[in-house]
Amino acid sequence: MKKFISFEGGEGVGKTTQSKLLSKSLKSINEKYIITREPGGTRESEIIRDLIVNNKYKNFLPETELLLIYAARHEHVKKLLIPTLKKNNVICDRFIHSTICYQIIMNKINIRKLKFLHKEFAFNLLPNISFFLNLNPKEGVKRSLSIKKTEIKYEKKENRFHEKIRAEFENLSKKDKHLINVDASNSIESIHRKIINILNKKKFFKKNLPYSI
Repeated sequence: MKKFISFEGGEGVGKTTQSKLLSKSLKSINEKYIITREPGGTRESEIIRDLIVNNKYKNFLPETELLLIYAARHEHVKKLLIPTLKKNNVICDRFIHSTICYQIIMNKINIRKLKFLHKEFAFNLLPNISFFLNLNPKEGVKRSLSIKKTEIKYEKKENRFHEKIRAEFENLSKKDKHLINVDASNSIESIHRKIINILNKKKFFKKNLPYSI
């Protein structure tokens, strides 16, 4: 199995940017990869994603939203992630840590429900490493809203919601050694170099990764 790397955090923290920079570093050492996202990643999962993140659909019961997340994840994991990881590395924008923070903790759902769903429908697949890009929520939401898009369900929530999300990611990073807290208030270049340095220190790949910028 190849490596599974996810990027986590609140809205507008730079997950897409850092995913692309990491992919360039992988390409430099001839490591094959794909970039994907959650919810989403397959045609069917993207259809479900629209229900979850589009501001038009904001009145789902908490458990319904969790089930939608796992319907999309089941499609993603079974059709794309597991087959891909046999030969290619995977870089994913969000995975289970986002589900824990956004759906489980914020909606006060028993964690046992997530554990059951993840075992039965995601086959307990977990990233080898996850990077939590830690940024002031006001700055992140401002960045995210500056991009023209329909996926603004979470951006429209009040600031204390986003502060709570950030705090829960910070708590998770203290408990889970695979979730690395990275200061995302620095420049894009310095964040990228921090990520590359961490991966190289852990000897994550057979060759050291070069910086992309």
